[in-house]
Amino acid sequence: MPASTAPFTLIAHRGYSDLAPENTLAAFDLALERGYPHLELDVQLTSDGAPVVIHDDRLDRTTNGTGLLRQHTFEQVRALSAGARFGDDPARFAAERLPRLDEVLTRYAGRARLHLELKSAEQELAGVTVAALRTHGWDTATGPDAVPGLTLTSFHVEQLYRSRRLLPDVPHGWLLTRITEADLDLCRLLGLAEICPRADTLTREAVEAASAAGVRVRAWGVRNEDDLRTAAASRAWGTTVNWPDRARAADRKSTR
Repeated sequence: MPASTAPFTLIAHRGYSDLAPENTLAAFDLALERGYPHLELDVQLTSDGAPVVIHDDRLDRTTNGTGLLRQHTFEQVRALSAGARFGDDPARFAAERLPRLDEVLTRYAGRARLHLELKSAEQELAGVTVAALRTHGWDTATGPDAVPGLTLTSFHVEQLYRSRRLLPDVPHGWLLTRITEADLDLCRLLGLAEICPRADTLTREAVEAASAAGVRVRAWGVRNEDDLRTAAASRAWGTTVNWPDRARAADRKSTR
């Protein structure tokens, strides 16, 4: 990765998810302990409207439960282990639970920048999430890189529209596959601060076009060091990554 005048920011994807169960307090704590205050996480709703931190719409992959999250109450999902299926030692993280969004907001207040993804297309998700953010004091605008701070993201443009109407001063970012001129036009129309393409699609030209449109670029979907190099070489400002220590080491090696 080439040297740059601006730092390339590493965002702990679902926490330090290479070494701890994704989207758990253990993963977020580990990221902070290792010096990564930018935390990415996902939020969805249970059947009784509780905002919980989980990526999938199903419980099967990341917990010892089964079925759709939306068909379970918060009490039901809270009883599940969010770590029993992680790694070679299931007992190590067996006590981890799906965090309610409020827990995350309380625990990391003043300590982290949250890159909070509105994961589902549920119409009520943005309003419930924003209510929690306001309750816990996360609705104050900060600089785009400030820690602590907040950025809201989604693959669903309608969620970004809903959320930005409620929190117009908080940066919002659109997750998509690649950057096109039409996408940049929509970012301008919606007043989005960021566009977030998949790492392996990034080019210097795409980042320059976004910059000219007043939109900054951060990547997602880093699978390996080749993807990491592609994102950094494009001059995107940063990326999410499951293994930030290895990414930081690769960055330092390439800039010697």
